Amino acid sequence: MEYKDYYKILDVPRDATQDEIKKKYRKMAAKFHPDKNPGNKKAENKFKEIGEAYEVLKDPEKRKLYDQVGSDWKKYQQAGASADDFNWQQYAGGRGGAGGRQRVNINMDDIFGQGQHSAGGGSPFSSFFETLFGGGQFGGNGGDPFGGAQSRQGYSTGGRRRAAPSVADSEAVVQVGLKDILTGAEKHLRVGNEKMKVKIPAGIDDGKRLKLTGKGQPDSRGRKGNLYLKIKVNEPEGFERKGKDIIQSVDLPVYKAALGGSLTVETLEGKVKLNIPEGTQNGKMFRLTGRGVPDFNNPGKRGNYYVKVLLQIPERLSDEEKKLYKKLADLQNT
Repeated sequence: MEYKDYYKILDVPRDATQDEIKKKYRKMAAKFHPDKNPGNKKAENKFKEIGEAYEVLKDPEKRKLYDQVGSDWKKYQQAGASADDFNWQQYAGGRGGAGGRQRVNINMDDIFGQGQHSAGGGSPFSSFFETLFGGGQFGGNGGDPFGGAQSRQGYSTGGRRRAAPSVADSEAVVQVGLKDILTGAEKHLRVGNEKMKVKIPAGIDDGKRLKLTGKGQPDSRGRKGNLYLKIKVNEPEGFERKGKDIIQSVDLPVYKAALGGSLTVETLEGKVKLNIPEGTQNGKMFRLTGRGVPDFNNPGKRGNYYVKVLLQIPERLSDEEKKLYKKLADLQNT
């Protein structure tokens, strides 16, 4: 088993601060990202390698464990020992019994970017990483972080039945627009070599997860865990979501605010015409009842949609406009 010097991989000193490690990782990840190096296997492998190093060094507890065990492992390797000779359990908090593994939380997005896990299937981590950290399995606090049981299979050794390692679940980020959560939407995704169509329910909240059973990346035995899609709701400029309500800011000419009139607004669900009263003040909000975000469990129940008007002051005035504004100013001062 190869000992990997994660500090050397990220080209940082062993006493590097967390900020230094983070900055270095981002710089190298941008350089070797598969999107910038299509078809370049060396760049892809380098990208995975720096992701593996960052996964350990960014976490103070994992980094401490690596600093302790990593150096000892090198000594064992030089002495011709094998992984079985080393008592990993003492570094894993005494969990797991013989061959026990420390379960750690891993954000795969930090390594592969929005769910782009190992394209070739199997674990993207080195054997050294897997031996030390349990193969990158999810699940801090001794359980499934998503609340569902991970599938396990039993195998027999010498007449005794032991639990096989659980299949790791995968997570990917799905970008959706604010308009998508008003009516629901369908997204077409590619996970590994598989294309799939996913329905995004109306009213889903930012950060929520959708579970796709058995759609995760396969392990070395071909077993697949679950794929969890983490929803990221993008708010366009000029829009804000507050719970079930949406606030859209629009410009209102100052003369129309003073004199009143009608204003046509392009909302997320089509055009609406607002009646602007005389003397409308900057920041006034007009409510469109029941046109906001649907309740996730009761789509027929929706929040409100607000149009917030912002006074639009002209940047350039013609000579005639300047005369009129001056006349208005004189009238206000009399």
